[in-house]
Amino acid sequence: MHELLKEIYAPSKAYKVEINKRSRDGLLEIDVYLWDSEWDTWIQKSTGFSLTDNLKSATVIAKEKLRVYSGEIIE
Repeated sequence: MHELLKEIYAPSKAYKVEINKRSRDGLLEIDVYLWDSEWDTWIQKSTGFSLTDNLKSATVIAKEKLRVYSGEIIE
């Protein structure tokens, strides 16, 4: 199981990043998603595995991944 801690959206709202806490070990997992308007759902785009143990570093990693995938400036 995962507990959603934070979502960060690209300015266009076409991409988002989720930071989830894993229940089995408490580590934070970061995943990138793309909005698919044809299917009206979020599709996971990230293929790499990002883990960290604190929200501050997870947020930094998440913003960088979002910038790379979306090509947008993330504040």
